[in-house]
Amino acid sequence: MPEPAATEDPPGAGPGPALPPPRLFDRKTTLFTAGVLVLMPVVGYFTWWHDDTNGKFHTVDEGWFGEETYTGGADKASHITFAYMVTLGFQSAYRALGKTPGESRALAFGLTTAAGLIEEVGDGFSKYGFSWQDVAANTLGAGLATVVDAYGLRDTVVLRFGNVPNTIPPPCCRYPGFGGDYSNQIYTADLLMSGFLPRVGAKPGIARFFLAGMTYGSKGYRHSPPENRQRQLGFEIGLNLPEILRAVGVRDTTWWGKALLVLFKYYRVPYTAFGWQVDLNTGTWYGPNTGGSYDPGFVIYD
Repeated sequence: MPEPAATEDPPGAGPGPALPPPRLFDRKTTLFTAGVLVLMPVVGYFTWWHDDTNGKFHTVDEGWFGEETYTGGADKASHITFAYMVTLGFQSAYRALGKTPGESRALAFGLTTAAGLIEEVGDGFSKYGFSWQDVAANTLGAGLATVVDAYGLRDTVVLRFGNVPNTIPPPCCRYPGFGGDYSNQIYTADLLMSGFLPRVGAKPGIARFFLAGMTYGSKGYRHSPPENRQRQLGFEIGLNLPEILRAVGVRDTTWWGKALLVLFKYYRVPYTAFGWQVDLNTGTWYGPNTGGSYDPGFVIYD
């Protein structure tokens, strides 16, 4: 049986026109991005500004981590840490919307910094004032998240926040300070042994259940007299709770499993780490403890 003759394209025929690349801001991406930017001032108003808006924009120089700053720099650690976590969350959201890893990183970085700028503009009309240091801290946190994701280091490096015991003087004897009290908060930059040791050619073994990190927190910057305030820079060893959960069978294939793994990756559960801290104000060392040691002091009013 003779084979069918090969067909030829008619003269002038060729490949069809190339499809245009997908738009960066398609409908879903635009709606998500705009929704976050619109929601940001709404949340800010009901969270911070509704009782403190004065209608006149002003700026403040809050400093960074100095002894004379109004929170001893803990607010800047907070901005860096939460911008880092939010940026990673935005990256995941943009990937779910079909964006490439590179596009997701760029969009998430831009969205975090833009949302942070909107927040600061709102602060400019309140008692807090617009702080360029807060904008810079947000940008730094977003940049760290971008670098960590770009180099595939999510399993090795993480920024976290947590709560620690906090003692404050009774209402009669508190220093009349301004701003929030960060004495019950701690911020950490951690190296996860489960990711780090394989990268250097070592078997993690039981060490995969541990992490080592740097910590920062301020004490008494709202309620305590100046001589009792502390800026604690420390190091600690703690439990890698997500790795422990995986070892007992928790997986991110279920909604509750994924929620648990995310929660315990970024939240430092009290009493799951111990270490030492140096008070940068006095040079005094504390520890070993879980990050909550300080004397709140009292103010005696005449």
